[in-house]
Amino acid sequence: MATLFDLAHEDDALPALHQAHAALTRGEVVVVPTDTVYGIAVSPKVPGAIDTVVGLKGRCKDMAPPILVATVDQVVPLVAEGALSDTVHALLQRYWPGALTVVLPVNESLPFDIGHTPGTIALRSPDDQSLLELLRIHGPLAVTSANRTGEPPCQSVFEAINTFGDEVAVYLGATHDSHTDHLPSSIVDASDLVTGGMGLRLIREGAISAAELRDAGYEVSAA
Repeated sequence: MATLFDLAHEDDALPALHQAHAALTRGEVVVVPTDTVYGIAVSPKVPGAIDTVVGLKGRCKDMAPPILVATVDQVVPLVAEGALSDTVHALLQRYWPGALTVVLPVNESLPFDIGHTPGTIALRSPDDQSLLELLRIHGPLAVTSANRTGEPPCQSVFEAINTFGDEVAVYLGATHDSHTDHLPSSIVDASDLVTGGMGLRLIREGAISAAELRDAGYEVSAA
């Protein structure tokens, strides 16, 4: 049976995060608040967990969820050697934590499953303190928007409960302020930055606009 934790109550927040950590370690699904939309999370370290969340979404495994991290340090073992160039590091420092998902060359020797993402990995550090703390406790998580494929993302923890019910083990939400109208993150392929360029390929324009990226000095092109 699913459990709902109210992160609005500060005394309950840390025990809730530890319950979520335990569920993730068992390979179960957790709904989490983010700085964009509510997400469904699994631990990529657990065999089969990616298949679970992809199945919950109702989509193919070749549409793998991004990996959320607490810090740039958590990125290092996930990406190819040399992928964290000075220009990539500057991009992450500028926009993280925040609503920018960055696609980089993947470490092909990863000891766990991130889904079907040939040669790349999508990464983001969210600007939500509760989720960042969970990422510090558990480590990187595979997180995708809380909705079935073809439906809009859930804008509250209660919408998520109505959508997924007991298919999710733990729901984390702030019930006193449970509705969000945030845009999803923007997604950029930063492969050009790995080799010292300034080009970003915009895969999805969301909370951070192409104009904002150009104003920061990046050469933005459409995917």
